[in-house]
Amino acid sequence: MSDDDGPFGGTEEYYAKHRPGYGDAALSYLRERFDLDGDTRVLDLGCGAGQIAVPLAAHVGEAVGMDPNEAMLRQAERRAEAAGRENLTWVIGSDADLSGELGGFGLATMGRSFHWMDERETLERLRGLLEPGGGVAILDDEEWFTRGTEGWQDAVYDLAAEYLDELPERTGPVDHSAEDPWDELVESVGFDDVEAATFAVEREWTVDAVVGYAFSLSYCSPDRFGEEKAAFESALRERLAQRPEETFPQRTEVTVISGRR
Repeated sequence: MSDDDGPFGGTEEYYAKHRPGYGDAALSYLRERFDLDGDTRVLDLGCGAGQIAVPLAAHVGEAVGMDPNEAMLRQAERRAEAAGRENLTWVIGSDADLSGELGGFGLATMGRSFHWMDERETLERLRGLLEPGGGVAILDDEEWFTRGTEGWQDAVYDLAAEYLDELPERTGPVDHSAEDPWDELVESVGFDDVEAATFAVEREWTVDAVVGYAFSLSYCSPDRFGEEKAAFESALRERLAQRPEETFPQRTEVTVISGRR
């Protein structure tokens, strides 16, 4: 077990409570596309607090969640316990730790964690762990702190920028598919039947959820604020309370890029 919790050190409780899942439609799509059942083993690499692994576990024989952050895995365990799931195994490790010791899988998933990985090498290693006909799937959606276009999102970012240096630029929506097409990458590694599916998602964020989501981000973590964390949180709550909305809408899409071994 490693004591290095990486860029998300200090965010774990916020990440577990306030990072949204990917929606029922995306997970139902994976279940049907890869015929998941009680005989299937699933690996969720970079599992975070179990936002994919725990709901998928209800439909497979075993789900293995793997993440380098031990504190994050404890949050994932709590999520599994709350859901009454006992068919999950948690492994401390990153994409660099993938090996045959994990066994074979019918499906390997990665969520927002994929961009932190050595993408090509990770896909190549996962392909070696998949059973014939097994699948790999990358799930992604909009990170609204820098990519969203709503006025309330501008307000959150602008306030954080008063407290923190070196925030990522707030760009609004950016289409990275032309410069970094993950579907083409998956196909180039040797996966067949590659397809990209999108699912519309609508979320309503409360003040608590907005604050918690901000603290779940690696570049906006409580550790980054240090002694100014309480001051930032108070100022953010006040700024949100001054807005006309009672809750804060987000309309986005979840994208699932998948292929078959």
